[in-house]
Amino acid sequence: MDKEMKEYMIKSFFVVIAVFAVIALIDLSLGGNMAYMMAAGVVPIGFAPLTWPAGSENGGGFKGKWLYIPEALVKKVPMLPEVTAESEIADYVTAKGAFEFKDAAGKPKYCYATDKTIGYTFESQGEIDGKSYKQSCEAFFPGNKVEAAAFARYVNNNPGYLVFESKDGQQILMGQPGLPVHITVSGDYGKALADRRGFTFKGEAESFVPMIVLGTPIDMDAILNPTTPSA
Repeated sequence: MDKEMKEYMIKSFFVVIAVFAVIALIDLSLGGNMAYMMAAGVVPIGFAPLTWPAGSENGGGFKGKWLYIPEALVKKVPMLPEVTAESEIADYVTAKGAFEFKDAAGKPKYCYATDKTIGYTFESQGEIDGKSYKQSCEAFFPGNKVEAAAFARYVNNNPGYLVFESKDGQQILMGQPGLPVHITVSGDYGKALADRRGFTFKGEAESFVPMIVLGTPIDMDAILNPTTPSA
């Protein structure tokens, strides 16, 4: 073996050692999970320490209003962006863009809900190596209005998207293309004068994330009280 070949092999050896050393350092900084993340197609992003400052407010519940957007009426939906090495942490769960409707007259359907009746939960589902989330929500509409019964018929077998707003103004979006929300409705007229009477709307959707934050919030009050353009 000539001298040049020996020098080349020695240099190559040290290059390989250096590469493995860098990979080991990165893997150490990721808690030993780099091999798993690379195999799973997950882009490693630097997560800061997850802390909870003393005195932080954490009131639960939602405002008494929600939106229903039928899947059949929209041509574009706020979407979760693809996560890359340049992504922000919020990109994991924040939908970008706005709803666009097939018809110019299309708009979200505004729905009132009795105070303290809107709820949202999520839970893990699936087998090992195939985990996802089941998102669930519900809201109560009081009374026996004919319009409420008609709306209950309208949402039946009519999947779509839901938006509701927490007390601190964060809007949650349920549903993504191919994984819409399916709504079921139940009702109770009550037996006594003091019993609760009305309609309970429940929605379920499957997702790869526990919740989706709407990056561009929708002005719900403007939908309820649209302004008429002046002449």
